Amino acid sequence: MNTLSYGFIIPCYRHGTVLGTVLAQLAPFGFPLIVVDDGNDAAEQDLLAQAIAPYPQVTLLRHETNRGKGVAMVTGMTKAQELALSHVIQIDADGQHDVTALPQMLKLSAQEPQALISGLPQYDDSIPTGRLLGRYITHFWVWVETMSFDIKDSMCGMRIYPLPDSLTQSRLSGHYMDYDTEVMVRLYWQGHPVRFVPVKVSYPQDGHSNFRLFQDNVKISLMHTRLVATGLWRLITMPFKRTAKQGATAERQQLPRVATVAQQQGTTGAQQQEAAATHWAQEPERLGLWGMRIMIWVYKLLGMWAFTLLLYPVIAVFYCTAKPQRAASAQFLSLVRKRRRALGMTDLRDPSVFKHFYNFGLTLLDKVASWQGDIKLGHEAVFAPRSEQVLSFPPKQGRLLLVSHLGDIELCRALVATGKMRPVTALVFHENAQRFTAIMQAFAPNSTLNLIALKDFGPELMIDLKERLERGELIAIAADRLAVPQANSATHRVLEVDFMGQKAPLAQGPFILATLLKCPVMAMFALREGTRRVIYAHELRSAVKVARAERQAFIQALAQDFAQLLEQHALTHPYDWFNFFDFWQQGTTTTTHG
Repeated sequence: MNTLSYGFIIPCYRHGTVLGTVLAQLAPFGFPLIVVDDGNDAAEQDLLAQAIAPYPQVTLLRHETNRGKGVAMVTGMTKAQELALSHVIQIDADGQHDVTALPQMLKLSAQEPQALISGLPQYDDSIPTGRLLGRYITHFWVWVETMSFDIKDSMCGMRIYPLPDSLTQSRLSGHYMDYDTEVMVRLYWQGHPVRFVPVKVSYPQDGHSNFRLFQDNVKISLMHTRLVATGLWRLITMPFKRTAKQGATAERQQLPRVATVAQQQGTTGAQQQEAAATHWAQEPERLGLWGMRIMIWVYKLLGMWAFTLLLYPVIAVFYCTAKPQRAASAQFLSLVRKRRRALGMTDLRDPSVFKHFYNFGLTLLDKVASWQGDIKLGHEAVFAPRSEQVLSFPPKQGRLLLVSHLGDIELCRALVATGKMRPVTALVFHENAQRFTAIMQAFAPNSTLNLIALKDFGPELMIDLKERLERGELIAIAADRLAVPQANSATHRVLEVDFMGQKAPLAQGPFILATLLKCPVMAMFALREGTRRVIYAHELRSAVKVARAERQAFIQALAQDFAQLLEQHALTHPYDWFNFFDFWQQGTTTTTHG
């Protein structure tokens, strides 16, 4: 919809005596006028009819019973869409708002058609003290729910909504006095800017208010509870909601010249798309900056107990709705149980998918706590026996660090800022690099963590990595994931390894990188054990000097050794496994044999 077209929506309940004045103020704008009679009685209906009579441009819609402002707005927006309007202007029927601010609001709307333009109330002395206090309480919760101060007021009844998104979000929002705030927050979450224009607001002494002290305060409280929980749910489930297109874009950037090969005969485009979609969890650290702010605010303002308490309903909703991830968790826990029995280990009693999801949620808290400096080595985080010695290598001899999505390796990245760990250069997808750079600049500006986006793997990057190794740094790369094949390739070249008693594919890229860098290779895991986080470090190869003829055998052996360590820790820490997809069937692959 290229042409901007506006119309007014006026929800009206028990304001028939002042509706005529409001219509007289709005008629000169020349826009369609939609009045929604929200269940008025016969006497009020007569007043509405008298007010509307002089204005043929008015469309009157009627609810048989009072259903609330939110439902009235949905009814009005639905009609506005039938009229092919691009925007609707909501204005309350009580006559409290100064409509002289509308031209400036319309000007802003034309400049930013996707923005929600709202009045910013400028009160006179007529505002009741209790109403003013209530607004400030709502302001606080909106700041928490959006993790920003962008929304200066969420309760003003004069605003301009862009269609059709506003109708979609209105259907998800509260029906009564909770509507205005909730729909604004939800539109903000969807990426719509919110802009404000000062509007004078007065409360006439003989004016009538539809605010119900007890019922509406309860609804507003429930609305804020719902928004906080929904915000956390969005945060938790964000890593699970990658589209196939996003997956293909991001994954193509993992060592493209090393890890991908030409097409395999007979693989269809549909199979490529399915392979991409399978990898929903390729980026468990894929948290938006706003999401990290939500976590930090909840954690800092209310403490760990509040975060862990709010996590239960969030995970409960995700548990009920995430069928593929639930199946993947159940599959993994079943294999762990079978493998532990085969090895004579203690049985995994009562495997719990919910506990598995909940542990993933707790890693989000660990990210915040570690970046805030609340997790310290020697206290909340400790080295496993001999692990500190493994990390005590000569200062000018760096290491390639193979990591995984078992546990929270992000904890180790954050602990670098304490100065008690070697600097880590993390090889990540380009999108991750942008996101983590923003997060680190905002919350850990002194961190020594470096991020390199793998947009192109060439000689310049190799030189850079070798220089970092000569400075004694750790070069970290995830070794437990497959990249989605490039557009002209339908396969992965993988290494087949034994894992949990079955054959599993690992991408060649990280292990080939070891032969290119020719440096010692380590593996590291950060796992929860009770209230502590335990860091395990293992030396996989003390030196890498491989003849060309022996390179494939070396790569295969290194991958198998890594898989063995991965299995060892996954068996003892099954609820720290955060690959929520079928790890053993990761789409179309081409297996490389040694």
